[in-house]
Amino acid sequence: MSSQQVFAGIAPNVVRRGIPAVVAMQYSILDTTAKLFADEFYRTLALGWPVDAAIQTTRNAISMEVGLDKRDFATPVLYMRAKDGIILSGL
Repeated sequence: MSSQQVFAGIAPNVVRRGIPAVVAMQYSILDTTAKLFADEFYRTLALGWPVDAAIQTTRNAISMEVGLDKRDFATPVLYMRAKDGIILSGL
């Protein structure tokens, strides 16, 4: 069993146990893409956007930066149980 298979079920299991949302990376990505991901994702969350919208915006930013021919834009996967996608409040 590969190391990816061992950890494949962690994100959905964490969400099933009550965590409102988990972002998991399906594949490794370049450091520059990881920085872009963190910058865009957390900036969007801090603006009060729902987590699913933040992931979509982040994927769009990654696809414009690295292109659609690389899988980096599709690497972040969201597992969510928050009905409205809001995971941060009172900011």
